[in-house]
Amino acid sequence: MQRLFALLLLAAAALTATAAQPDPPNKPSTTAPRPLPPPPEGELRVLFDAKTDKIAGVTNITVKLQDSTTEFRVEVAQRGAGAAAVNQLQLRTGWKGGFFFVRDDCLETDEVKRPIRCVVDHVFTFVESSKGKRLVYLGEVYAGDDCVEEAKLGCALYEEFFTDIYDVLEVNTVLSRNDAPVILLEMRATGGQFDVDLDETWGRNQERFIAGEKCLAAKGDAQLTACVDGITPRRAYFFNATLATYTQRKDELTRTRAYARSAMCIGASDEECSETLRLSALLLQRVKSGERPRNRGKVTTNLMARPSARGESLKQ
Repeated sequence: MQRLFALLLLAAAALTATAAQPDPPNKPSTTAPRPLPPPPEGELRVLFDAKTDKIAGVTNITVKLQDSTTEFRVEVAQRGAGAAAVNQLQLRTGWKGGFFFVRDDCLETDEVKRPIRCVVDHVFTFVESSKGKRLVYLGEVYAGDDCVEEAKLGCALYEEFFTDIYDVLEVNTVLSRNDAPVILLEMRATGGQFDVDLDETWGRNQERFIAGEKCLAAKGDAQLTACVDGITPRRAYFFNATLATYTQRKDELTRTRAYARSAMCIGASDEECSETLRLSALLLQRVKSGERPRNRGKVTTNLMARPSARGESLKQ
């Protein structure tokens, strides 16, 4: 099991401005810190560089993950200032089940603008290669409701599956945000990347799909008891059509499409209904089977610099 090699806080200089003090005699006025040697193979070093924006009340933090060959830099932000903000991020950063999680919050408080996947985890793990163990970046996953509310780790991971949210239709010109379908994705980490399991994804959303079918099939007053928990015929149609398209369930998609007119054209003229159906079909064309949500965070990589022989001798 991987262990955390070191956890260093490098934020003090950026967080607090102090008056320059004269150097002691014979000491250079400026010194560049000697780079740390790469950690041993299969071990991870984690560093935090922080700078507080006092006006915004936010601390911008660069999380550096270093293995024996590569450094990953994750740019995140945390409410608060100084060491307290870094500490809050550290509580949400660490190992679970062989995976390393780094929290990333979009910090949007306006519910109208706040994206569904506002709070995500950047996920890393070690994989075997021809040159030994190396750290790889798997991508982002929705942090999970429990992890959003509390300082917990890896709520998206249960047994061998990661749960994420497919949000490709969240913003569009056809549906309101409340009507936009949001399906849960079930993914495995294989070969250094996330792969969506279509069968598990289909099963994960069955409760909502079945409830949607009941709502779509109901007529007249029967909808009052069939369409519950915020489900409307319009929402049911788009959710079920999106899920069936994404998971390649042709029979279920055909069955859902039969309800298109009754779900979306109530009270509309023939011309209005035709336009609504046309726009809806175009919207659903954006759904791609097996597609993962787009990463929104900033993660970069650099090769780790090997210390010179002189540097090694100075270390000793």
